[in-house]
Amino acid sequence: MKHRIRILWVIIGLAIIAGPSMIHAYEVGEVQKGGTIQGHVTFLGSPPVPVQFKVDKNPEVCGQERSLMKVEVQNGFLTGAIVVLDGVEKGKPFPPQTLAGAAPGEGTFQHQGGESLGLQVHTKGCNFGPFTGVVVADQPIQFENQDSIKHILHTFVAKGQKGSILRTIHNRDIQPDHEMHLTMSSGKLKDSRMVRFACNRHDFMENWLYVVKNPYFAITDEKGQFVIDNIPPGHYTLRAWHPMLGLQEQEVQVTPGKALDTDFGFSG
Repeated sequence: MKHRIRILWVIIGLAIIAGPSMIHAYEVGEVQKGGTIQGHVTFLGSPPVPVQFKVDKNPEVCGQERSLMKVEVQNGFLTGAIVVLDGVEKGKPFPPQTLAGAAPGEGTFQHQGGESLGLQVHTKGCNFGPFTGVVVADQPIQFENQDSIKHILHTFVAKGQKGSILRTIHNRDIQPDHEMHLTMSSGKLKDSRMVRFACNRHDFMENWLYVVKNPYFAITDEKGQFVIDNIPPGHYTLRAWHPMLGLQEQEVQVTPGKALDTDFGFSG
C-alpha cells in the first residue's frame, strides 16, 4: 500500500513539473457529427497606413525601400485576424497549409499538420512570412534562411489583449542558407498569449503569432472570412485576435452536424 502511495506521489510530482502541457495536451481522435463555425471579421474606421522603411542594411537583397502593413483592410473586412476556439481537448488533426508573406517578401509559414502543427518558417526576400500566424507551445519550429545574407532572429513573448512586449525568448543568428530549430516552451511562454518575431538587422521584418492549443483556428482571408470545421459538439469560447487591435471573445454552442454563423467587429 505504501509503495502504491509513493508511486502515486511520483506521478503527481512529474505532472506538476511538466505543467499544464502534460495534463491537458491535445489529442487527435475521431469526431462524431462535428459542427462548423463560420463568419466574418470586419473593421470600422480608417486603418493605419503602412509603415515605410528606408533599407540601410543589405539593400541589394532586401530592396532600397520596404513597407509593413500592420492592419490590412479591404472593403471593411479585416485580413489576418486569428480566430481560435478554446476548450477542445480531442478532435481533428492539425491541417497542413502554407501561408505566404506580403510581396516583395517571399517568406512563408508552412504547417506540416498531423498530430502537431509542424511550423516551418521559410525566410526569403527579407521576410519571415505573413504578419500574423499561430504557434504551439513545446513544439519545435524549423527556421530556414533562404536569403544570401544573415538575419538575426529576435523572439519576444507578450500577453494581454494587444502586443505588449514582456521579455526576450531567443536572440539567434540565422546564417545564409542555414536551418535551425527553436522551441517556444510553455515555461518561457507562461501566461503569454502571443509571440513576436523580429530581425535585429532589418526592422521591417515583424510577425506576430498567437499561441494555440489545438487545430481549431482560422486566419481570415482578404474577405475577412473564417471557417472552423469538424468541431466536437459542445460549449466553447471563440476568440478573435489581432496584435494591433486586441482580443474579442464570445461564448458559442456547437450543435452536431450544424453550422453556426457568427461575426466579430474591430474599429480603429
